Amino acid sequence: MNLLNFDEKNRESFSKIVKTMVQKHQTDPKEMLLHAIESEAEPEMNYWMTQVLVQEHFVSPRLEVGKDSAGEPVSALQAACLLQNVGVVAALVELGGFKGSVVEKEFQLAARISSKHEDQAVLGVLMKYAQEKDLLEPFMRLMQGNSLQ
Repeated sequence: MNLLNFDEKNRESFSKIVKTMVQKHQTDPKEMLLHAIESEAEPEMNYWMTQVLVQEHFVSPRLEVGKDSAGEPVSALQAACLLQNVGVVAALVELGGFKGSVVEKEFQLAARISSKHEDQAVLGVLMKYAQEKDLLEPFMRLMQGNSLQ
């Protein structure tokens, strides 16, 4: 699945960059994911960096990146939604960066974060993923209705 329809040929250059950073410069792949989440670079760059870090350097797509004010864990997906990083969101969603399905708490929280920020690009990616899983209608019903517990 490639929610943003980026050209697969472009992945290789990001794979080489990450490999060099990890091997020659001893950069921690988890730190690189944090930088990708915070990055304001083009969505395609953030997308491929995230894909490579997770698939080739074994960074968990469910990485906890911090705690919120109530002490609850903040996932990489939630952080990417907060920072409106559509490339990282698309990659993490494709890579299973949430527990459960699109109608369960983690995915719904990501969608609500995007909705609150009125981020149509990220929300569109989340909706496209729900549609790919044949769960768009229940996803939308939950978005319009219930609040998360």
